[in-house]
Amino acid sequence: MTTQQPKSTSRREFLKVAAFVGAGAALAACAPAAAPGAAPSVAPAVNTGARQTVRYLSWWFEEGNRGITWNNFIKEFNESQKDIEVVAENIPFDQYTTKTIVGAQSGELDGDIVMATPELAPRLIRSDLLAPLDDVLTRNNITDLSSAHDAMRKDGKIYGLDMVTVAFGLLYNSDRYAEANIAPAQTPEEWIEISKALTNRDEQKYGFFTSHLVSEPSDFWFQLEVWCMPYSGKWAEGKTPLLTSEPILRGLKLFKEMYDGAMPQGTDTPTGTRLFGTGAVAQEFIVSAAVGSLKPTYPEVYPKLMSAPIPWESNQSIARIHPMMVNASSAVKEAAIEFVAYMYNKENYRRMVEGCEDVIFAIPSAARQEYLDNLHWLKPGFDGVSYLTPFDIVGDFVYNFNEFGQIVISNFADVLNDVKSVEEAMAAAQTQAEALAERIS
Repeated sequence: MTTQQPKSTSRREFLKVAAFVGAGAALAACAPAAAPGAAPSVAPAVNTGARQTVRYLSWWFEEGNRGITWNNFIKEFNESQKDIEVVAENIPFDQYTTKTIVGAQSGELDGDIVMATPELAPRLIRSDLLAPLDDVLTRNNITDLSSAHDAMRKDGKIYGLDMVTVAFGLLYNSDRYAEANIAPAQTPEEWIEISKALTNRDEQKYGFFTSHLVSEPSDFWFQLEVWCMPYSGKWAEGKTPLLTSEPILRGLKLFKEMYDGAMPQGTDTPTGTRLFGTGAVAQEFIVSAAVGSLKPTYPEVYPKLMSAPIPWESNQSIARIHPMMVNASSAVKEAAIEFVAYMYNKENYRRMVEGCEDVIFAIPSAARQEYLDNLHWLKPGFDGVSYLTPFDIVGDFVYNFNEFGQIVISNFADVLNDVKSVEEAMAAAQTQAEALAERIS
């Protein structure tokens, strides 16, 4: 695979790949078999004299193959231990994001192991709430960790290890394209026209879906973030918002055209996913990590899914790493680190990535080309793409990502509802974002 590494942005970098996989019969049902001659990795038991319960918080334990894979790894790890039991706690993504931000602001995190987004992670690191994980790399002899982890370091120590990098690409239903005699778009304008041609509201068929409800703020901003890309824009530079810049205005006007001409308006994210999975929606700009989750739920549509080239000249998209982190205040901190070390055993890590059907490896030497070659949807949309990170496009607002995003989406909602023009809405957003910059400076 020729996917490029995200460009370096000193300490503001962020990216690269996926996480975990264990060995044994429990996992064999949901993850690919180990390479010939590879032995299962067994974690050494931590002998403390009392069984320690480690609470692992995330939003993904119910996400298709990802959830199956992680739950099987937890089971496998627990069966290898006498003194440690890891317990998964699933929290919906929006709720999880809010909960973690509140914890960071209060100086007290819930849980012993926490997953983080690329925006939550630097906030947690800066808050000094995390335990260093350098020993995990030493124990597993990992020397080729992705440079994306530079953003996970503080004072020479590393505080997060990536468990999945999600990369945005355009996924489409090949049957819907064939029925309409449509070829992939080459420009943003062609993409709009294609999406409109794939839409017949009377038949409840739509050309495109993406999250767009203010009631789903994390999902809406997560998806809208990429719409600065069509015209090579940025949402901010340092602490300077760029919400009235020409690339941003053009990108949001493009979104509005898509919304008016091709989207099932007012549809929440779970319903939009169902519409895509049943073929009612023809296209989604989707993260690579979500593609595999469609396989068990929509087995008839999954083989028909293909990726199209990024429909703008720069061929740029966003990739986001999601590190696993350990609460420094946890009473079972060492036991929690033991599980992280287990998951970062190279063989476990490789099989985790494959079990989740992820495509970017934080440990490049763990990648298996045969596996990547067998993902029928990988090329061309997720291959050879120039990936940027949230640090590259939101500047210092990455430390207040959700607050910044709330400003953008709440004002942009007035555009979708035909209350304001894009220019009017973003002028208001620019003023509010500048005020936010003053408060956080």
